[in-house]
Amino acid sequence: MRRLLIALVVLFGLLVAADRIGVVVAERVMASEIRDQLKLQETPDVGIRGVPFLTQAVRGRYSDVRVTLPDVDSGRLQDMVVDARLQGVRVPLGDVLDRQVEEVPVDRITGNVTVGYDQLARASGISGLRIARDGDAVTLSGSVEVLGRQVEASATGRVEVNGDDLVISADRAEVAGVEVPDVALDAAARLLSFQVSPSRLPLSLRITGVEVTDTGLQVSAVSDDAVLRPEDVPVN
Repeated sequence: MRRLLIALVVLFGLLVAADRIGVVVAERVMASEIRDQLKLQETPDVGIRGVPFLTQAVRGRYSDVRVTLPDVDSGRLQDMVVDARLQGVRVPLGDVLDRQVEEVPVDRITGNVTVGYDQLARASGISGLRIARDGDAVTLSGSVEVLGRQVEASATGRVEVNGDDLVISADRAEVAGVEVPDVALDAAARLLSFQVSPSRLPLSLRITGVEVTDTGLQVSAVSDDAVLRPEDVPVN
């Protein structure tokens, strides 16, 4: 009986080791495949969750895959970072190992898209715009033309989602060192307001919300019953 128990423990240990080795190999192959197909300069991070892995591999269905994509572009928004969770990924392991993956059906994708304030300012199209966090809002400041003069103005901006657009709406502006009428302050606020309309979000994601952080906007997004192909992930 003792020998049997030892043998079972050893066998179990070997199975666990094989399972973990399989995960590492599959993650590396998936990451390399994504890098090559999407022509990324850096290899993305890929993590396959869930146990046992070997059972998932045999079935060709993975319950929880995490992917981090750097340097993603979408319309005027450039150099974003996408952290995505893919649930119900269907792809045979043989196709992955043979690099024969042309499309990947996924039951559900949830993701966070990080947009830095510098990237957001560039996407605004407002020359010299500066953006910083102000609690749950942002501070917008820059040079605008008021009553025929270029003045330095600042305002608090509310960040909202309208469909697939990120909308930054500035409240009444302040102009340093210059006495101007209220109508001019309202005009300055309008000049500091803008919206960004991504032409195509990565991984077929659609925007569901946005949160203000110290370093930028954290955009939450989701996609159901997605079928991913290389062209679905726009990158530099």
